[in-house]
Amino acid sequence: MNELHSEAENIENVAQCIMGAFKENNLQAGEVLAYQELYPYLQERYPKYKDVQKEAEHHLAKLAWVTPAPEGLMLTQVGQENMKTED
Repeated sequence: MNELHSEAENIENVAQCIMGAFKENNLQAGEVLAYQELYPYLQERYPKYKDVQKEAEHHLAKLAWVTPAPEGLMLTQVGQENMKTED
């Protein structure tokens, strides 16, 4: 993957990877994706995720797709509905 993107593109790409992790783990609204499961997923698919991870999480929270949780990120109903429309 070419990683010579703007910061905004990197944030969007990491946000998409985070949502992909929810989908791959078959998580439903109200369930939490633990960081210990998320980080290996991101490392494999977008190795430079650490540069913009917090911004990507904030972006998803502003969209109301995820809510921060102490151990990870919780999928919201809006986030779950968005995943269905992307299939």
